[in-house]
Amino acid sequence: MAIMYPSTISAGSPPGETEIFRRLKNDPETADWIVLHSLDIANHISQVSGEADFVVIIPGKGVLCLEVKSHSKISRKDGSWYYGKDSTPETRGPFKQASSAMHSIRNYLIQKRPDFSRIVFWSAVVFPYASGVANTGEWHSWQQIDKARFCAQPLSRVLNSVIDNARNFLATKCAGWFCGESTEPYAEQCKIIAEILRPSFEYFEAPRSRVKRLEEELKIYTDEQIRAIDYMEPNPRVVFTGPAGTGKTLLALEAARRAYNAGRKTLFVCFNNLLGRWLKEQTSVFTPKIKTSTLHSIMLETAGLKHEDYVSSSDHFWHSELPAKAIDVLLENPGYTDCQFEEIIIDEAQDMLKNPYLDFMDLLLRGGLAAGRWRIFGDFEKQNIFNSGHITMEAFLEKRIHLPPVCALRENCRNTPRVAEYAKQLGGLEPFYSRILRPDDRIDPEFHYYRNLTEQKQKVIQFVTCLLQEGFQLKDIILLSTKKDSCAQLLAEDVEWKHRLSPADKSVAGCAGFCTVHTFKGLEAPVIILTDIEHLDSQNRQDIFYIGVTRALQRLAVFVSNSAKKDIDKIML
Repeated sequence: MAIMYPSTISAGSPPGETEIFRRLKNDPETADWIVLHSLDIANHISQVSGEADFVVIIPGKGVLCLEVKSHSKISRKDGSWYYGKDSTPETRGPFKQASSAMHSIRNYLIQKRPDFSRIVFWSAVVFPYASGVANTGEWHSWQQIDKARFCAQPLSRVLNSVIDNARNFLATKCAGWFCGESTEPYAEQCKIIAEILRPSFEYFEAPRSRVKRLEEELKIYTDEQIRAIDYMEPNPRVVFTGPAGTGKTLLALEAARRAYNAGRKTLFVCFNNLLGRWLKEQTSVFTPKIKTSTLHSIMLETAGLKHEDYVSSSDHFWHSELPAKAIDVLLENPGYTDCQFEEIIIDEAQDMLKNPYLDFMDLLLRGGLAAGRWRIFGDFEKQNIFNSGHITMEAFLEKRIHLPPVCALRENCRNTPRVAEYAKQLGGLEPFYSRILRPDDRIDPEFHYYRNLTEQKQKVIQFVTCLLQEGFQLKDIILLSTKKDSCAQLLAEDVEWKHRLSPADKSVAGCAGFCTVHTFKGLEAPVIILTDIEHLDSQNRQDIFYIGVTRALQRLAVFVSNSAKKDIDKIML
Protein backbone atom coordinates (compact mmCIF):
# COMPACT_ATOMS: atom_id res chain seq x y z
CA MET A 1 0.00 0.00 0.00
CA ALA A 2 1.34 3.40 -1.00
CA ILE A 3 1.75 6.28 1.43
CA MET A 4 -0.90 8.80 0.38
CA TYR A 5 -0.79 12.56 0.98
CA PRO A 6 -3.38 13.65 1.92
CA SER A 7 -4.41 10.34 3.48
CA THR A 8 -8.01 10.70 2.27
CA ILE A 9 -9.66 11.86 -0.91
CA SER A 10 -12.55 14.30 -0.91
CA ALA A 11 -16.00 12.75 -1.31
CA GLY A 12 -16.62 15.22 -4.15
CA SER A 13 -13.61 14.11 -6.21
CA PRO A 14 -14.22 12.96 -9.80
CA PRO A 15 -14.86 9.20 -9.94
CA GLY A 16 -11.73 8.52 -11.97
CA GLU A 17 -9.51 10.19 -9.39
CA THR A 18 -11.26 8.33 -6.59
CA GLU A 19 -10.70 5.01 -8.37
CA ILE A 20 -7.02 5.76 -9.01
CA PHE A 21 -6.57 6.87 -5.39
CA ARG A 22 -7.99 3.58 -4.12
CA ARG A 23 -5.98 1.46 -6.53
CA LEU A 24 -2.71 3.14 -5.65
CA LYS A 25 -3.45 3.00 -1.95
CA ASN A 26 -4.41 -0.70 -1.91
CA ASP A 27 -2.05 -2.15 -4.53
CA PRO A 28 0.51 -4.38 -2.73
CA GLU A 29 3.09 -3.50 -5.41
CA THR A 30 3.06 0.17 -4.35
CA ALA A 31 4.24 -0.54 -0.80
CA ASP A 32 7.29 1.75 -1.03
CA TRP A 33 5.67 4.40 -3.23
CA ILE A 34 4.65 7.88 -2.09
CA VAL A 35 1.66 9.48 -3.81
CA LEU A 36 0.61 13.14 -3.58
CA HIS A 37 -2.90 14.01 -4.64
CA SER A 38 -4.73 17.29 -5.02
CA LEU A 39 -7.86 18.30 -6.86
CA ASP A 40 -6.39 21.66 -7.81
CA ILE A 41 -2.87 22.50 -6.75
CA ALA A 42 -3.24 26.08 -7.93
CA ASN A 43 -5.77 26.71 -5.17
CA HIS A 44 -3.41 25.58 -2.45
CA ILE A 45 0.05 26.78 -3.39
CA SER A 46 1.65 29.83 -4.90
CA GLN A 47 5.05 28.38 -5.71
CA VAL A 48 3.88 25.85 -8.29
CA SER A 49 1.86 26.87 -11.31
CA GLY A 50 -0.44 24.52 -13.16
CA GLU A 51 -2.36 21.48 -12.07
CA ALA A 52 -1.55 17.86 -11.32
CA ASP A 53 -4.01 15.28 -10.12
CA PHE A 54 -1.37 12.85 -8.84
CA VAL A 55 2.38 12.99 -8.31
CA VAL A 56 3.67 9.43 -7.94
CA ILE A 57 7.15 9.01 -6.45
CA ILE A 58 8.55 5.59 -7.43
CA PRO A 59 11.81 4.57 -5.68
CA GLY A 60 14.64 3.70 -8.04
CA LYS A 61 12.79 4.97 -11.11
CA GLY A 62 11.47 8.52 -10.93
CA VAL A 63 8.54 10.84 -10.39
CA LEU A 64 5.41 10.57 -12.51
CA CYS A 65 2.80 13.35 -12.82
CA LEU A 66 -0.67 12.13 -13.78
CA GLU A 67 -3.53 14.06 -15.32
CA VAL A 68 -6.88 12.24 -14.96
CA LYS A 69 -9.99 12.77 -17.09
CA SER A 70 -13.03 10.93 -15.72
CA HIS A 71 -15.33 11.40 -18.73
CA SER A 72 -16.70 8.38 -20.60
CA LYS A 73 -16.26 10.11 -23.97
CA ILE A 74 -13.22 12.14 -25.02
CA SER A 75 -12.46 13.39 -28.51
CA ARG A 76 -10.08 15.72 -30.33
CA LYS A 77 -10.97 17.72 -33.42
CA ASP A 78 -8.99 20.44 -35.19
CA GLY A 79 -6.60 20.73 -32.27
CA SER A 80 -9.36 21.16 -29.67
CA TRP A 81 -10.42 18.71 -26.98
CA TYR A 82 -14.01 17.80 -26.06
CA TYR A 83 -14.93 16.07 -22.79
CA GLY A 84 -18.19 14.19 -22.25
CA LYS A 85 -21.33 15.99 -23.43
CA ASP A 86 -19.72 19.41 -23.10
CA SER A 87 -19.56 21.01 -26.55
CA THR A 88 -17.17 23.72 -25.36
CA PRO A 89 -13.73 23.08 -26.88
CA GLU A 90 -10.54 23.20 -24.83
CA THR A 91 -7.39 24.06 -26.68
CA ARG A 92 -4.94 23.15 -23.93
CA GLY A 93 -5.22 19.39 -23.89
CA PRO A 94 -4.55 16.97 -21.02
CA PHE A 95 -1.07 16.02 -22.23
CA LYS A 96 0.05 19.66 -22.19
CA GLN A 97 -1.53 20.07 -18.75
CA ALA A 98 0.35 17.07 -17.41
CA SER A 99 3.64 18.12 -19.00
CA SER A 100 3.32 21.71 -17.75
CA ALA A 101 2.60 20.56 -14.21
CA MET A 102 5.51 18.13 -14.33
CA HIS A 103 8.00 20.81 -15.44
CA SER A 104 6.71 23.31 -12.88
CA ILE A 105 7.03 20.82 -10.04
CA ARG A 106 10.45 19.64 -11.21
CA ASN A 107 11.77 23.22 -11.44
CA TYR A 108 10.39 24.04 -8.01
CA LEU A 109 12.00 20.95 -6.50
CA ILE A 110 15.40 21.53 -8.12
CA GLN A 111 15.42 25.11 -6.84
CA LYS A 112 15.18 23.62 -3.37
CA ARG A 113 17.51 20.69 -4.03
CA PRO A 114 19.81 21.12 -7.06
CA ASP A 115 21.31 17.70 -6.34
CA PHE A 116 17.99 16.13 -7.40
CA SER A 117 18.39 17.29 -11.01
CA ARG A 118 19.30 13.78 -12.22
CA ILE A 119 16.01 12.28 -11.04
CA VAL A 120 13.64 11.37 -13.89
CA PHE A 121 10.39 13.35 -14.00
CA TRP A 122 7.72 12.38 -16.53
CA SER A 123 4.02 12.78 -17.19
CA ALA A 124 1.08 10.66 -18.33
CA VAL A 125 -2.65 11.00 -18.87
CA VAL A 126 -5.28 8.55 -17.61
CA PHE A 127 -8.70 8.07 -19.24
CA PRO A 128 -10.12 5.39 -16.89
CA TYR A 129 -13.56 5.33 -18.55
CA ALA A 130 -12.84 6.33 -22.16
CA SER A 131 -11.13 4.89 -25.22
CA GLY A 132 -7.82 6.36 -26.23
CA VAL A 133 -7.34 9.34 -28.52
CA ALA A 134 -5.39 8.99 -31.77
CA ASN A 135 -1.77 10.04 -31.31
CA THR A 136 -0.73 13.01 -33.44
CA GLY A 137 2.90 12.81 -32.41
CA GLU A 138 2.59 15.31 -29.57
CA TRP A 139 3.01 12.56 -26.99
CA HIS A 140 4.26 9.02 -26.76
CA SER A 141 1.64 6.28 -27.04
CA TRP A 142 2.81 4.83 -23.74
CA GLN A 143 1.97 8.13 -21.99
CA GLN A 144 -1.72 7.49 -22.65
CA ILE A 145 -3.54 5.14 -20.26
CA ASP A 146 -7.02 4.56 -21.66
CA LYS A 147 -9.87 2.40 -20.37
CA ALA A 148 -8.57 -0.83 -21.93
CA ARG A 149 -5.07 -0.40 -20.52
CA PHE A 150 -6.37 0.84 -17.16
CA CYS A 151 -8.57 -2.24 -16.70
CA ALA A 152 -6.19 -4.84 -18.14
CA GLN A 153 -3.63 -4.94 -15.32
CA PRO A 154 -2.76 -3.49 -11.90
CA LEU A 155 -2.15 0.25 -11.98
CA SER A 156 1.29 -0.22 -10.42
CA ARG A 157 2.34 -2.26 -13.44
CA VAL A 158 0.98 0.33 -15.87
CA LEU A 159 2.79 3.22 -14.17
CA ASN A 160 6.01 1.23 -13.92
CA SER A 161 5.75 0.68 -17.67
CA VAL A 162 5.37 4.43 -18.28
CA ILE A 163 8.40 5.39 -16.20
CA ASP A 164 10.46 2.51 -17.71
CA ASN A 165 9.61 3.74 -21.21
CA ALA A 166 10.57 7.27 -20.19
CA ARG A 167 13.95 6.08 -18.95
CA ASN A 168 14.54 4.10 -22.16
CA PHE A 169 13.60 7.15 -24.23
CA LEU A 170 16.05 9.35 -22.32
CA ALA A 171 18.77 6.74 -22.79
CA THR A 172 18.26 6.60 -26.57
CA LYS A 173 18.21 10.39 -26.81
CA CYS A 174 21.51 10.51 -24.96
CA ALA A 175 20.30 13.15 -22.53
CA GLY A 176 23.50 14.45 -20.97
CA TRP A 177 22.12 14.64 -17.45
CA PHE A 178 20.57 11.15 -17.46
CA CYS A 179 22.42 8.07 -16.26
CA GLY A 180 20.70 4.82 -17.15
CA GLU A 181 22.45 3.01 -14.31
CA SER A 182 21.16 5.44 -11.69
CA THR A 183 18.64 4.14 -9.16
CA GLU A 184 17.52 7.58 -8.06
CA PRO A 185 15.38 8.53 -6.34
CA TYR A 186 16.62 6.52 -3.39
CA ALA A 187 14.23 5.83 -0.52
CA GLU A 188 15.56 8.79 1.46
CA GLN A 189 15.27 11.06 -1.58
CA CYS A 190 11.65 9.98 -2.01
CA LYS A 191 10.89 11.10 1.53
CA ILE A 192 12.60 14.45 0.97
CA ILE A 193 10.70 15.05 -2.28
CA ALA A 194 7.44 14.34 -0.47
CA GLU A 195 8.40 16.64 2.41
CA ILE A 196 9.20 19.49 0.01
CA LEU A 197 6.06 19.07 -2.09
CA ARG A 198 3.69 17.95 0.65
CA PRO A 199 2.77 21.45 1.92
CA SER A 200 1.67 22.19 -1.63
CA PHE A 201 -0.84 19.38 -1.51
CA GLU A 202 -1.99 19.41 2.10
CA TYR A 203 -4.08 22.28 3.32
CA PHE A 204 -6.10 23.14 6.41
CA GLU A 205 -9.57 21.62 6.46
CA ALA A 206 -12.00 23.36 8.78
CA PRO A 207 -13.95 21.08 11.14
CA ARG A 208 -17.27 22.02 9.49
CA SER A 209 -15.90 20.95 6.12
CA ARG A 210 -14.54 17.81 7.76
CA VAL A 211 -17.96 16.98 9.24
CA LYS A 212 -19.60 17.29 5.83
CA ARG A 213 -16.87 15.23 4.15
CA LEU A 214 -17.18 12.57 6.82
CA GLU A 215 -20.93 12.29 6.32
CA GLU A 216 -20.34 11.55 2.65
CA GLU A 217 -17.43 9.25 3.51
CA LEU A 218 -19.62 7.18 5.83
CA LYS A 219 -22.29 6.84 3.15
CA ILE A 220 -19.73 5.51 0.71
CA TYR A 221 -18.42 2.96 3.19
CA THR A 222 -21.84 1.69 4.18
CA ASP A 223 -22.75 1.31 0.52
CA GLU A 224 -20.08 -1.39 0.47
CA GLN A 225 -21.70 -3.14 3.40
CA ILE A 226 -25.17 -3.08 1.86
CA ARG A 227 -23.91 -6.01 -0.20
CA ALA A 228 -24.49 -8.04 2.95
CA ILE A 229 -28.23 -7.53 2.52
CA ASP A 230 -27.96 -8.46 -1.15
CA TYR A 231 -26.34 -11.75 -0.17
CA MET A 232 -29.15 -12.51 2.28
CA GLU A 233 -32.08 -11.19 0.21
CA PRO A 234 -33.43 -14.66 -0.75
CA ASN A 235 -33.80 -15.59 2.95
CA PRO A 236 -37.00 -14.53 4.78
CA ARG A 237 -35.25 -14.55 8.17
CA VAL A 238 -31.70 -13.30 8.75
CA VAL A 239 -29.64 -12.26 11.78
CA PHE A 240 -27.00 -9.57 11.19
CA THR A 241 -24.49 -9.50 14.01
CA GLY A 242 -21.41 -7.36 14.55
CA PRO A 243 -19.61 -5.10 17.03
CA ALA A 244 -20.15 -1.34 17.30
CA GLY A 245 -19.45 0.71 14.19
CA THR A 246 -20.03 -2.03 11.61
CA GLY A 247 -23.01 -0.27 10.03
CA LYS A 248 -25.84 -2.38 11.46
CA THR A 249 -28.27 0.51 11.91
CA LEU A 250 -27.73 1.81 8.39
CA LEU A 251 -28.19 -1.71 7.07
CA ALA A 252 -31.43 -1.87 9.03
CA LEU A 253 -32.53 1.38 7.35
CA GLU A 254 -31.70 -0.14 3.98
CA ALA A 255 -33.81 -3.19 4.89
CA ALA A 256 -36.68 -0.81 5.74
CA ARG A 257 -36.32 0.92 2.38
CA ARG A 258 -36.47 -2.40 0.56
CA ALA A 259 -39.51 -3.50 2.55
CA TYR A 260 -41.22 -0.22 1.62
CA ASN A 261 -40.39 -0.64 -2.07
CA ALA A 262 -41.79 -4.18 -1.93
CA GLY A 263 -45.03 -2.82 -0.43
CA ARG A 264 -44.84 -4.87 2.77
CA LYS A 265 -46.50 -3.62 5.95
CA THR A 266 -43.47 -3.48 8.25
CA LEU A 267 -42.63 -2.74 11.87
CA PHE A 268 -39.20 -1.19 12.40
CA VAL A 269 -38.46 -1.43 16.11
CA CYS A 270 -35.60 -0.65 18.50
CA PHE A 271 -35.19 -0.43 22.28
CA ASN A 272 -33.54 2.95 22.88
CA ASN A 273 -35.75 6.08 22.91
CA LEU A 274 -33.12 8.41 21.43
CA LEU A 275 -32.28 5.97 18.65
CA GLY A 276 -35.99 5.40 18.06
CA ARG A 277 -36.57 9.11 17.55
CA TRP A 278 -33.71 9.31 15.05
CA LEU A 279 -34.92 6.22 13.16
CA LYS A 280 -38.42 7.67 13.00
CA GLU A 281 -37.05 10.83 11.39
CA GLN A 282 -35.04 8.80 8.88
CA THR A 283 -38.03 6.65 7.87
CA SER A 284 -40.71 9.35 7.83
CA VAL A 285 -40.89 9.16 4.02
CA PHE A 286 -41.82 5.47 4.29
CA THR A 287 -45.02 5.97 6.28
CA PRO A 288 -47.63 4.53 6.55
CA LYS A 289 -46.23 1.25 5.17
CA ILE A 290 -43.30 1.33 7.60
CA LYS A 291 -44.13 1.91 11.25
CA THR A 292 -41.07 2.93 13.26
CA SER A 293 -41.24 2.73 17.04
CA THR A 294 -39.45 1.73 20.19
CA LEU A 295 -40.53 -1.59 21.63
CA HIS A 296 -42.10 -0.04 24.71
CA SER A 297 -43.96 2.56 22.65
CA ILE A 298 -45.60 -0.07 20.45
CA MET A 299 -46.49 -2.05 23.57
CA LEU A 300 -48.10 1.02 25.18
CA GLU A 301 -50.00 1.73 21.99
CA THR A 302 -51.20 -1.86 21.75
CA ALA A 303 -52.29 -1.88 25.39
CA GLY A 304 -54.08 1.46 24.95
CA LEU A 305 -51.88 3.23 27.51
CA LYS A 306 -50.43 6.75 27.38
CA HIS A 307 -46.68 7.07 27.72
CA GLU A 308 -46.83 10.17 29.93
CA ASP A 309 -48.78 8.22 32.56
CA TYR A 310 -45.98 5.68 32.98
CA VAL A 311 -42.75 7.71 32.64
CA SER A 312 -41.77 7.08 36.27
CA SER A 313 -42.81 3.44 36.36
CA SER A 314 -40.55 0.75 37.76
CA ASP A 315 -38.39 -1.61 35.75
CA HIS A 316 -40.84 -4.38 36.65
CA PHE A 317 -43.58 -2.54 34.77
CA TRP A 318 -41.51 -2.14 31.61
CA HIS A 319 -40.00 -5.62 31.70
CA SER A 320 -43.00 -7.70 32.77
CA GLU A 321 -46.32 -5.90 33.34
CA LEU A 322 -46.40 -3.93 30.09
CA PRO A 323 -45.53 -6.89 27.82
CA ALA A 324 -48.19 -8.97 29.59
CA LYS A 325 -50.83 -6.25 29.12
CA ALA A 326 -49.99 -5.84 25.43
CA ILE A 327 -50.03 -9.60 24.85
CA ASP A 328 -53.39 -9.94 26.61
CA VAL A 329 -54.92 -7.25 24.38
CA LEU A 330 -53.73 -9.05 21.26
CA LEU A 331 -54.97 -12.46 22.41
CA GLU A 332 -58.34 -11.12 23.54
CA ASN A 333 -58.91 -9.38 20.19
CA PRO A 334 -60.47 -11.86 17.72
CA GLY A 335 -59.34 -9.76 14.79
CA TYR A 336 -55.82 -9.12 15.99
CA THR A 337 -54.37 -10.90 12.96
CA ASP A 338 -55.54 -7.93 10.88
CA CYS A 339 -53.07 -5.82 12.87
CA GLN A 340 -50.13 -8.10 12.17
CA PHE A 341 -47.12 -6.95 10.20
CA GLU A 342 -45.77 -8.72 7.13
CA GLU A 343 -42.20 -8.02 8.22
CA ILE A 344 -40.38 -6.92 11.37
CA ILE A 345 -36.98 -5.22 11.40
CA ILE A 346 -35.31 -5.16 14.82
CA ASP A 347 -32.30 -2.92 15.51
CA GLU A 348 -30.18 -3.21 18.67
CA ALA A 349 -31.82 -6.60 19.13
CA GLN A 350 -29.43 -7.60 21.92
CA ASP A 351 -31.50 -5.39 24.24
CA MET A 352 -34.72 -7.27 23.45
CA LEU A 353 -33.79 -10.91 24.07
CA LYS A 354 -36.34 -11.33 26.86
CA ASN A 355 -39.08 -13.93 26.51
CA PRO A 356 -41.95 -11.46 27.22
CA TYR A 357 -40.62 -9.10 24.54
CA LEU A 358 -40.16 -11.93 22.05
CA ASP A 359 -43.63 -13.32 22.80
CA PHE A 360 -45.14 -9.92 22.01
CA MET A 361 -43.26 -9.57 18.71
CA ASP A 362 -44.11 -13.16 17.84
CA LEU A 363 -47.81 -12.23 17.96
CA LEU A 364 -47.30 -9.03 15.95
CA LEU A 365 -45.64 -10.82 13.02
CA ARG A 366 -47.62 -12.76 10.45
CA GLY A 367 -46.30 -16.30 10.69
CA GLY A 368 -44.55 -15.53 13.98
CA LEU A 369 -40.81 -15.39 14.57
CA ALA A 370 -40.43 -19.04 13.57
CA ALA A 371 -42.01 -18.72 10.11
CA GLY A 372 -42.51 -14.99 9.41
CA ARG A 373 -40.28 -12.52 7.60
CA TRP A 374 -37.82 -10.52 9.69
CA ARG A 375 -34.39 -8.89 9.80
CA ILE A 376 -32.60 -8.77 13.15
CA PHE A 377 -29.55 -6.57 13.80
CA GLY A 378 -27.49 -6.61 16.98
CA ASP A 379 -24.18 -6.65 18.81
CA PHE A 380 -24.54 -9.83 20.80
CA GLU A 381 -20.93 -9.71 22.00
CA LYS A 382 -20.52 -6.41 23.86
CA GLN A 383 -23.62 -4.19 23.92
CA ASN A 384 -26.13 -6.12 26.02
CA ILE A 385 -25.98 -3.76 29.00
CA PHE A 386 -29.74 -3.93 29.67
CA ASN A 387 -29.22 -7.60 30.44
CA SER A 388 -31.55 -8.44 33.31
CA GLY A 389 -33.55 -11.54 32.42
CA HIS A 390 -32.22 -11.85 28.87
CA ILE A 391 -31.81 -15.20 27.18
CA THR A 392 -28.56 -15.99 25.39
CA MET A 393 -28.09 -15.44 21.69
CA GLU A 394 -27.52 -19.17 21.25
CA ALA A 395 -30.80 -20.04 22.98
CA PHE A 396 -32.63 -17.43 20.92
CA LEU A 397 -31.29 -18.82 17.65
CA GLU A 398 -31.88 -22.45 18.54
CA LYS A 399 -35.18 -22.41 20.42
CA ARG A 400 -37.05 -19.34 19.22
CA ILE A 401 -36.20 -18.99 15.55
CA HIS A 402 -34.74 -22.37 14.53
CA LEU A 403 -31.21 -21.47 13.44
CA PRO A 404 -31.67 -18.93 10.62
CA PRO A 405 -28.76 -17.66 8.49
CA VAL A 406 -26.38 -15.40 10.43
CA CYS A 407 -24.43 -12.70 8.61
CA ALA A 408 -21.39 -11.58 10.64
CA LEU A 409 -20.22 -7.99 10.11
CA ARG A 410 -16.64 -7.23 11.20
CA GLU A 411 -15.66 -4.16 9.14
CA ASN A 412 -15.72 -0.92 11.12
CA CYS A 413 -17.03 1.96 8.99
CA ARG A 414 -17.55 4.51 11.80
CA ASN A 415 -14.38 4.95 13.84
CA THR A 416 -10.84 5.92 13.00
CA PRO A 417 -8.20 3.22 13.58
CA ARG A 418 -6.98 4.89 16.78
CA VAL A 419 -10.44 5.00 18.35
CA ALA A 420 -11.04 1.39 17.31
CA GLU A 421 -7.79 0.39 19.01
CA TYR A 422 -9.01 1.94 22.28
CA ALA A 423 -12.21 -0.08 21.96
CA LYS A 424 -10.06 -3.18 21.71
CA GLN A 425 -7.60 -2.42 24.49
CA LEU A 426 -9.81 -0.79 27.11
CA GLY A 427 -13.23 -1.99 26.03
CA GLY A 428 -12.18 -5.60 25.66
CA LEU A 429 -13.31 -6.06 22.05
CA GLU A 430 -12.29 -9.57 21.02
CA PRO A 431 -12.10 -10.64 18.25
CA PHE A 432 -11.07 -7.33 16.75
CA TYR A 433 -12.50 -5.80 13.59
CA SER A 434 -11.42 -7.55 10.40
CA ARG A 435 -10.86 -4.17 8.80
CA ILE A 436 -11.07 -0.45 9.61
CA LEU A 437 -12.48 1.31 6.55
CA ARG A 438 -11.77 4.88 7.62
CA PRO A 439 -8.23 6.20 7.16
CA ASP A 440 -5.97 7.16 10.03
CA ASP A 441 -6.44 10.89 10.73
CA ARG A 442 -3.37 10.79 13.03
CA ILE A 443 -5.36 12.23 15.94
CA ASP A 444 -5.11 10.19 19.13
CA PRO A 445 -7.98 9.96 21.60
CA GLU A 446 -7.21 12.12 24.63
CA PHE A 447 -7.07 10.88 28.21
CA HIS A 448 -7.43 13.38 31.05
CA TYR A 449 -7.08 12.38 34.70
CA TYR A 450 -8.74 14.29 37.52
CA ARG A 451 -8.55 14.27 41.32
CA ASN A 452 -12.09 15.44 42.02
CA LEU A 453 -15.27 16.52 40.25
CA THR A 454 -14.33 20.20 40.31
CA GLU A 455 -11.06 19.53 38.53
CA GLN A 456 -12.84 17.31 36.00
CA LYS A 457 -15.33 20.09 35.29
CA GLN A 458 -12.54 22.61 34.64
CA LYS A 459 -10.66 20.21 32.37
CA VAL A 460 -13.81 19.48 30.36
CA ILE A 461 -14.41 23.23 29.94
CA GLN A 462 -10.83 23.67 28.72
CA PHE A 463 -11.20 20.83 26.22
CA VAL A 464 -14.52 22.10 24.84
CA THR A 465 -13.09 25.62 24.57
CA CYS A 466 -10.19 24.27 22.50
CA LEU A 467 -12.63 22.43 20.24
CA LEU A 468 -14.60 25.61 19.63
CA GLN A 469 -11.39 27.49 18.83
CA GLU A 470 -10.55 24.79 16.28
CA GLY A 471 -13.85 25.43 14.53
CA PHE A 472 -16.13 22.73 15.93
CA GLN A 473 -19.61 23.81 16.96
CA LEU A 474 -21.40 22.96 20.19
CA LYS A 475 -23.93 20.87 18.29
CA ASP A 476 -21.08 18.55 17.22
CA ILE A 477 -20.35 17.61 20.84
CA ILE A 478 -21.96 14.97 23.06
CA LEU A 479 -20.93 14.46 26.70
CA LEU A 480 -21.54 10.91 27.85
CA SER A 481 -21.37 9.55 31.35
CA THR A 482 -21.79 6.24 33.09
CA LYS A 483 -24.09 7.85 35.64
CA LYS A 484 -26.97 10.33 35.76
CA ASP A 485 -25.36 12.74 38.27
CA SER A 486 -22.62 13.48 35.78
CA CYS A 487 -20.02 16.13 35.09
CA ALA A 488 -22.39 17.55 32.46
CA GLN A 489 -25.01 18.07 35.16
CA LEU A 490 -22.50 20.19 37.07
CA LEU A 491 -21.69 22.12 33.91
CA ALA A 492 -25.39 22.72 33.26
CA GLU A 493 -25.57 24.49 36.64
CA ASP A 494 -22.67 26.79 35.73
CA VAL A 495 -23.74 30.35 34.86
CA GLU A 496 -21.56 30.48 31.75
CA TRP A 497 -22.44 26.99 30.51
CA LYS A 498 -26.06 26.31 31.43
CA HIS A 499 -27.30 27.84 28.17
CA ARG A 500 -24.73 25.94 26.11
CA LEU A 501 -25.73 22.44 27.22
CA SER A 502 -28.97 20.53 27.02
CA PRO A 503 -30.04 16.93 27.60
CA ALA A 504 -29.58 14.98 24.38
CA ASP A 505 -33.25 14.04 24.24
CA LYS A 506 -34.24 17.74 24.26
CA SER A 507 -32.05 18.56 21.24
CA VAL A 508 -31.83 22.33 21.78
CA ALA A 509 -30.42 24.08 18.69
CA GLY A 510 -26.85 25.30 19.08
CA CYS A 511 -26.19 23.38 22.30
CA ALA A 512 -23.91 20.50 23.16
CA GLY A 513 -25.86 17.46 24.27
CA PHE A 514 -25.37 15.24 27.29
CA CYS A 515 -26.79 11.95 28.50
CA THR A 516 -25.74 8.55 29.81
CA VAL A 517 -23.95 6.01 27.66
CA HIS A 518 -27.03 3.78 27.92
CA THR A 519 -29.23 6.52 26.46
CA PHE A 520 -26.93 7.14 23.49
CA LYS A 521 -26.61 3.51 22.40
CA GLY A 522 -26.87 3.05 18.65
CA LEU A 523 -26.02 6.69 17.87
CA GLU A 524 -22.86 8.62 17.00
CA ALA A 525 -21.47 12.17 17.03
CA PRO A 526 -18.46 14.06 15.63
CA VAL A 527 -17.07 14.63 19.15
CA ILE A 528 -17.59 12.33 22.12
CA ILE A 529 -16.49 13.38 25.61
CA LEU A 530 -16.73 10.44 27.98
CA THR A 531 -16.71 11.59 31.61
CA ASP A 532 -16.88 10.22 35.15
CA ILE A 533 -14.85 7.06 34.56
CA GLU A 534 -14.23 6.06 38.17
CA HIS A 535 -13.71 2.32 37.74
CA LEU A 536 -12.94 -0.06 34.90
CA ASP A 537 -12.63 -3.21 36.96
CA SER A 538 -15.54 -5.33 35.72
CA GLN A 539 -16.78 -6.70 32.42
CA ASN A 540 -19.96 -4.64 32.59
CA ARG A 541 -17.99 -1.42 33.12
CA GLN A 542 -15.67 -2.29 30.24
CA ASP A 543 -18.69 -2.95 28.03
CA ILE A 544 -20.14 0.47 28.87
CA PHE A 545 -16.75 2.08 28.18
CA TYR A 546 -16.60 0.24 24.84
CA ILE A 547 -20.04 1.54 23.86
CA GLY A 548 -19.10 5.09 24.85
CA VAL A 549 -15.82 5.36 22.95
CA THR A 550 -17.22 3.77 19.77
CA ARG A 551 -19.76 6.60 19.39
CA ALA A 552 -16.98 8.98 18.21
CA LEU A 553 -16.69 9.93 14.55
CA GLN A 554 -13.83 12.45 14.77
CA ARG A 555 -12.61 13.31 18.24
CA LEU A 556 -12.67 11.37 21.48
CA ALA A 557 -11.73 12.56 24.96
CA VAL A 558 -12.00 10.42 28.08
CA PHE A 559 -11.95 11.90 31.58
CA VAL A 560 -10.78 9.39 34.16
CA SER A 561 -10.60 9.60 37.93
CA ASN A 562 -7.18 8.99 39.43
CA SER A 563 -8.80 6.08 41.25
CA ALA A 564 -9.37 4.30 37.92
CA LYS A 565 -5.82 4.77 36.68
CA LYS A 566 -4.71 1.49 38.21
CA ASP A 567 -7.54 -0.33 36.38
CA ILE A 568 -6.43 1.15 33.06
CA ASP A 569 -2.76 0.39 33.69
CA LYS A 570 -3.68 -3.21 34.52
CA ILE A 571 -5.70 -3.63 31.31
CA MET A 572 -3.00 -2.04 29.14
CA LEU A 573 -0.26 -4.32 30.44
